[in-house]
Amino acid sequence: MIADLEALRVAPIVDPYTGPAILSGRAAGVFFHEVLGHRVEGYRQKEAEEGQTFKKKVGQMVLPAGFSVYSDPTRRRLGDTDLAGAYVIDNEGLTARRVTVIDRGIFRNFLMSRMPVEGFPVSNGHGRRQQGFMPVARQSNLIVEVAHPVTPAELKKMLIDEIRQAGKPFGLYFDDIQGGFTLTGRTLPNAFNVLPVMVYKVYPDGREQLVRGVDLIGTPLTTFSRIIAGDDAMATFNGICGAESGLVPVSASAPAVLIAQIEVQKKSKSEERPPILPPVEAGRSAN
Repeated sequence: MIADLEALRVAPIVDPYTGPAILSGRAAGVFFHEVLGHRVEGYRQKEAEEGQTFKKKVGQMVLPAGFSVYSDPTRRRLGDTDLAGAYVIDNEGLTARRVTVIDRGIFRNFLMSRMPVEGFPVSNGHGRRQQGFMPVARQSNLIVEVAHPVTPAELKKMLIDEIRQAGKPFGLYFDDIQGGFTLTGRTLPNAFNVLPVMVYKVYPDGREQLVRGVDLIGTPLTTFSRIIAGDDAMATFNGICGAESGLVPVSASAPAVLIAQIEVQKKSKSEERPPILPPVEAGRSAN
């Protein structure tokens, strides 16, 4: 951590950019949590102010044919990692169930609480809440699988090929992430923002350079349409998700994913400056 912080202090800042990128497993997990997960929570399909991105997508192809996504609160571990979103009974007293959201690229199901929506009249064990809130359909353990993964080395080679074909001076590799958020309504842009920590420029000759100062942004359907491939190394991001029913523990697991075109914007920064005078020594008067 100390080495990373020292490297980040002197890393160059990236200007707004659009082009190919790889998201590491943890970064891809947060990406799918924000871009897909919140938009498949069932109650959002009946709220008039919601964007309802996937309401009419049931049975349609929304991801490449090799990608599947499911939510499984019954799974407690993935590899050597405990999954924070595991539970046995949801907050409406129903047994937790694995729900296949996307099967080989085709959208199949929403995450449901006891609140029915058109075409999905019963719960599938995803009614969740923080104490003091009313339960609604929420995510649990979101897991992304790829039917025909490539190795990390092959994925990087595919990224370099995309950089050259697009005529870009570099691509990006999002190595680690601190979280993200999304807007799912109709009033504001229906967009997402993923907050990376460790980002690298990847040049056409394969060189990598640590950079800083960017957030990954975009809109769901456009970004999903540019996903190309995933590798064979799963990774998990555990965290706390906030929404209408409060804060609940969740996890998001995915392989690294290659996207043909992403967009980054400048990260917000503090304008605070250190004080001009040193702090007063303990026991001495400020006068």
